[in-house]
Amino acid sequence: MSSGSASSSLPGGPVVEPGFLRRGRVPPRRRRALAVARAGVIGGAILLCAVGVSRLLSSSLLTVRRFEISGNRRARTEEILVTLAPYRTKNLLTLDLAPIADRLLAHPWVERVTLAKRFPDGLEVRLSERRAVALWRNGPRLLWLGSDGRPIAAHDPRVDSSDYVIVSGDLRALPEVVGLLEDLRARRPEYYAALSQIDALPDAGFGMMDSIFRRPIRVLRRDASEKIAALLRARSLMESRGWEAQAIDLRFADQIVLVGAYGGGHSL
Repeated sequence: MSSGSASSSLPGGPVVEPGFLRRGRVPPRRRRALAVARAGVIGGAILLCAVGVSRLLSSSLLTVRRFEISGNRRARTEEILVTLAPYRTKNLLTLDLAPIADRLLAHPWVERVTLAKRFPDGLEVRLSERRAVALWRNGPRLLWLGSDGRPIAAHDPRVDSSDYVIVSGDLRALPEVVGLLEDLRARRPEYYAALSQIDALPDAGFGMMDSIFRRPIRVLRRDASEKIAALLRARSLMESRGWEAQAIDLRFADQIVLVGAYGGGHSL
């Protein structure tokens, strides 16, 4: 055997490694103790986390204390705050935003809601309101009429004294009235600016009053824009010939019919 050998053996027998090279074995009892200790450390860490989360959830640091409201013009901020009042002092971290959005959408002017948590204690509320296009005369009352043809809320002249087209007619006719208004606004803005009233007629079509001709003008929705353009072009001719009429009917194909004692028998 050489002096540099790392192992020794007997002739024909197994190689025997020196004791300092053999891998130590941990006794079973010690392994169980290590496993128990490891489990205790993990359990302690989980318990500390649970206690920390519990304290965080019950802490006043994450209590809702302020609301940042924007986008509202018709809906009063005071009304929005009343709707949000039940959620003040709630925990912001666990606050469910869906019920808050549903409550805000119940307001007649609110069309869309965007909510965002602003830690540590704020809730951002961004509103999009319905667009009013006219006033609907419903008996003695005036109600705001939305761009979807549905009434919104009662009109209060003390709050808004702006001029709007006044609409009258059955509730079912309102979407068609709004469609007519939008057509005129987009394609005949000069006439739309002079328009003051639209009535749904019982015999089809609509009657309109304006500050240009100052007499009822009867139209059909499908070609009202083109017929109004033709009427505006014929205005100077009608004035030069002194043709007066109690009403102007544009519901006939390729004709402008002047109705009344001074316009009877005249058509363009």
